[in-house]
Amino acid sequence: MAESSMNHGLEPHPSTSGGGVGPRAARDRDTSDFDTRTRLLEAAGPVFAAHGFDGATVREICASARVNIASVGYYFGDKLGLYREVIEGIRASRERKFPAPSGTDADSRRMLFRIVRTMLSRMLAADSSGWESQLLMREMHHPTPVFESLVREFFRPLFDSLVNTIDSLVGQPVPKHTLEQLALSVVGQCVYYRVGGGVVQILIPATERKEHYDIDSLSQHVTAVMLAAIDGGAVLRTRTEIEAWVDVQPSESDNP
Repeated sequence: MAESSMNHGLEPHPSTSGGGVGPRAARDRDTSDFDTRTRLLEAAGPVFAAHGFDGATVREICASARVNIASVGYYFGDKLGLYREVIEGIRASRERKFPAPSGTDADSRRMLFRIVRTMLSRMLAADSSGWESQLLMREMHHPTPVFESLVREFFRPLFDSLVNTIDSLVGQPVPKHTLEQLALSVVGQCVYYRVGGGVVQILIPATERKEHYDIDSLSQHVTAVMLAAIDGGAVLRTRTEIEAWVDVQPSESDNP
């Protein structure tokens, strides 16, 4: 089947579209370009979320967007370029909706709570599309070439702020790796409520989840756990005690 007949009823590729060169024709072309890009992005998100980057096909995305299959190459370069734009759209949307707290809060304890709340909000808040969180989880579990930039631009700034805040709360010199482990303990608690949501639904009754598992309640809990751990260097003392336990544990070679 010829390409022209396959694309019957679909928007033609901009480079092959007719039209004049006057101001009105140029405006119409600009509007058409915007509409085509938008339709591709809106169609691609749910397809990538449902099938993953590898499983999604350009043909399916273009059919859903009702545009010429060559449009992906024209506007985004290739499927990866389109995928990158979709992920970037999610990142930008969540950063606008849940901006990182500014570093002007003199109360480090309050700052910790604000950071935790931002993390949980970005992870747990329902999106109107229904597919954004699913796609982000896919990217975390099955990283693509986009993953590194996503971590660097979306997660790293909040993580660095979290490390600095914990450092100010500990109140004594602490190795960098210990601060990072403490920060990752906070991140791990937040992430679990996203990836382990199904387990929580089975373990915890619905009435209890509604009353005690909203974002504010979880933010208070995660913050309280970390504050208790670092209060007066408690976590450092306990780590030292555990290191002594480990030192006296029999090795596998000591077992008969």
